[in-house]
Amino acid sequence: MRLSAFIAAACLTLATDAAVRFTEPVWRPDLGIAMPCLANAEAAPLRLPKAEAFLVTSTKGNRRLEDRFDVFDLWASATLRGRWVDASGNELQIARLSTRPPEVAPGTVSTRREFYDGLAHRKIDPKRLDLRDEAVRAIAPVEVGAPVAPRRSKRKGLRELVYYSTTNYNVLVCAFLPRSPERKEKPDWYLVSLVAAPGSDSNEVQAWFDDAFLDEIYVPPFRARPEPVRDALPPDDASEAELLARDVRGNVANYDNWHCASAEDVLVVDDLDTSVRESFVAALTNNLPRLRREYARRAPTVLDATNQTAVVRVFKSREEYLGYVGVAQKWTAALWSPAHRELVLFHPESGNEKLLRTVWHEAFHQHLAYAGSMVSSSPWFNEGHAELFENSHFDRNGAIVFDRDVQAASYVQEFASELAQNIPAVLEMDYEDFYDGDQEEIAAKYRLAWSIAYFLEVGAPKLRYKPYEKLRADYVAALIQTRSMFGATSAVFDDQTRERFIAAWLEFWKRQ
Repeated sequence: MRLSAFIAAACLTLATDAAVRFTEPVWRPDLGIAMPCLANAEAAPLRLPKAEAFLVTSTKGNRRLEDRFDVFDLWASATLRGRWVDASGNELQIARLSTRPPEVAPGTVSTRREFYDGLAHRKIDPKRLDLRDEAVRAIAPVEVGAPVAPRRSKRKGLRELVYYSTTNYNVLVCAFLPRSPERKEKPDWYLVSLVAAPGSDSNEVQAWFDDAFLDEIYVPPFRARPEPVRDALPPDDASEAELLARDVRGNVANYDNWHCASAEDVLVVDDLDTSVRESFVAALTNNLPRLRREYARRAPTVLDATNQTAVVRVFKSREEYLGYVGVAQKWTAALWSPAHRELVLFHPESGNEKLLRTVWHEAFHQHLAYAGSMVSSSPWFNEGHAELFENSHFDRNGAIVFDRDVQAASYVQEFASELAQNIPAVLEMDYEDFYDGDQEEIAAKYRLAWSIAYFLEVGAPKLRYKPYEKLRADYVAALIQTRSMFGATSAVFDDQTRERFIAAWLEFWKRQ
């Protein structure tokens, strides 16, 4: 431990009420440096960039779904490399300033491949301080002014250091150039911001930051680095799926307690405790790829290459989950975020089984979003089949079994005749209407939607001539064609078909 760190650690026993404290330096593989972190802090992963779906037609007439992103969001996601928040509300954020901000009009979009192909021409030469300052102004969490000289510029692990003036008394913003032991290696500039909790002593925060953070940053010799530094640019032949996986892994690479696991087309990142991870992530990576194949059989798509990587982010606590998805989602335990193309959840104290069923539900939403080219689908189809898969399991032979939702089945059987009269209205509902009403009214709609999906899966195949055998495939195809949930429903349910369907549904449930 360096002398400055020893002094800082010793001061902990005398100043236990210090607002900001730091840990020992730790190697950060996605940053290429060893640096301390806020003591008693939790990682606060940054959101993945928002995606916009485009239907692309090849010269052969095949259609595929292509995600495109705001170019600045892609740059910010690649530049910001870590964020931590401690129990007092202090926030530390670091960025690696390896490339310049994009010079495009706001709202310009591109694929990941196109974005990374252009980065080679936007590398920042560490000697170009004007390019460094341009990147700082673009990525800093607050507006910054001119660079200002630090109180002590010479530090063992840094070649150069500069602070930036801000109008926020509790915010420190600085850029540094680390000193590498390898002569030929040219490290990038880094930007660090520390947002101290309201009421903190700014002079004390500055002193702790200088002595316990900046003095402890260093680059170990190449052979002594625990892991190789992630390349600044991906291979030229990397596919979009590989680029997505690379970005997701990089999103959590600098956090000590986050891990990444993958299986087939599923990628899971989590900060679960070891004992929980071993069982939960294993169940997730073993079963979700199998379920995704079952999703595709029930709701197939006419698009090519839509079976894209399913990204699943698992938080160990509800507090972390809400910090990521926002308090507006406080009623959820898991959700599919179509804008960010990931399924987000937290692990409850009740254990794995209930949460896994919730995952099977939300993962169907994820599948249908891709299968339907990101067009919002009807709740009767989307929620009904999500409920169907939530109540499913694989038998010993590996075949999927759709269990009866006992409460929903009892409700539907008791009120089948009355519910049959409500089916036309439910088929035409959007999500605002579907979620309207009190808790019992909403539950009734979910039960009816499940009963329709259960009938299509269990009852309809037994009907003579199997009149609804292609209904689900036709619905997804119509969703893509019409770009409307209402248009898709009308395509599979004209007046006569709907009447016959309701009669068959009613007869099935009266026999149960």
